[in-house]
Amino acid sequence: MSRVIRETSGTCPECVRMVPAQIIEDSGRIFIEKQCPEHGANRALISVSPEYYEELSRYFFSVMGESLPQRDYILRLTGRCNMNCPICLASANDFVEEDLPVSDIRHFMDQGKRLKLDLMGAEPTMRPDLADIIRDAHEKGHITALHTNGIKLGDRDYCRTLVDAGLDEVHLQFDGFSDSHDLAIRGQLMNEHKRRVLAALEEFGIATDLVVTVAQGSNEDEMLKVLDYAADHTFVKEVFYLGCRRLGRATDDFADQCLVPDEVLSILDEKSDGRISRDDIRIFQKLYFALLAIFRVRKCFYIHHYMVARGKDGWEPISKRIDLPYLERHLNRFPALFRKARWLGAGYLGFHAVLGILRKGSLRLLLDGGVLALMLALGFDLSRIKRRHILLGFITACDPWTYDEQVAANCGKGEVSTDLGHYDAGAFANVERERVHREIRSTDNVES
Repeated sequence: MSRVIRETSGTCPECVRMVPAQIIEDSGRIFIEKQCPEHGANRALISVSPEYYEELSRYFFSVMGESLPQRDYILRLTGRCNMNCPICLASANDFVEEDLPVSDIRHFMDQGKRLKLDLMGAEPTMRPDLADIIRDAHEKGHITALHTNGIKLGDRDYCRTLVDAGLDEVHLQFDGFSDSHDLAIRGQLMNEHKRRVLAALEEFGIATDLVVTVAQGSNEDEMLKVLDYAADHTFVKEVFYLGCRRLGRATDDFADQCLVPDEVLSILDEKSDGRISRDDIRIFQKLYFALLAIFRVRKCFYIHHYMVARGKDGWEPISKRIDLPYLERHLNRFPALFRKARWLGAGYLGFHAVLGILRKGSLRLLLDGGVLALMLALGFDLSRIKRRHILLGFITACDPWTYDEQVAANCGKGEVSTDLGHYDAGAFANVERERVHREIRSTDNVES
């Protein structure tokens, strides 16, 4: 017997048109179920833990009830890439797409407000003017985040050029250390590339996020190895676990390997023998949502976060340094106070967050927590994170199967591109690009 949790709208996975949808619980799982007039009913898994999903969903919508202004944008610089990954979500090299013109980039950057600019592609290092783009952004006060496979960054002279231009952080495609999964996911061996790029990033001290695309049955055993590596190398500030999604070239061949965020965190819970636990992440996620609301930061419900601290023996969960059960009692009271007055909720939560930290005796975490809160207010720059901590993220990209319009209303990234233009919700750009690409493929098939 299914149970409706929430009414929303989504996209039909066949025609990628907006249709009525419901979030439902059925047989101990959460699905998004859509009704397309042409293609009928369709459902897609979005959670394997109804209690976890429902509690966080209620909390998110109770404090993030409005669509907030966007201040983090993907600049899709090019559709070209120096790889042809079987799992490519961006359909790199598959379609004719002009590079984003420099004039458009400069016009977008001249907004008079500080933005975070995610320099993406396909592969942004294919742009010969990348250093100039970074330099322009840096001079205008924006945060620059390069999303890359890292192949060109293995050239230390090239890497230095980007650093000298003012690059703030690198988000490196990094699925683990095994050759076997590289062949399956990336279509080529990557270890030599990884060795060179990690050496260059560490030499120049570039704040780095290791982005692990997790494909079911492929590289789950690499997840903890990547975190262990991060603990031993302080230039790594973040590890993001990205569940494989049905976008681009991954649509058909990798359908059975897709994972939603809480499946990914369940895997890490198991691999870490409970040191990174779903329950601790649940509480930490409430804190994250509350801080987003206080600082009016637009972020997606489907991005889940946690933290670990570097220690003498690798890493330890943040639950060792902050009393999360104590904090949860006050997090549960926060939404009602926040709805009365933002300052009232902020003061209440701030007071009890301090007590929650002091109850574990972690005085340094008070300062670090203040820095993180300030970063939410002013723009999240990984280079500002203290080396004592590693951020963890569990994320998925919205695809035509999972797109939820109510969640996308606070999508954490907008997008500027040549093929689609300007969207404040990158989630919608994802599904719109998929719709356009399907139409192109269909036309090509008819003509051939």
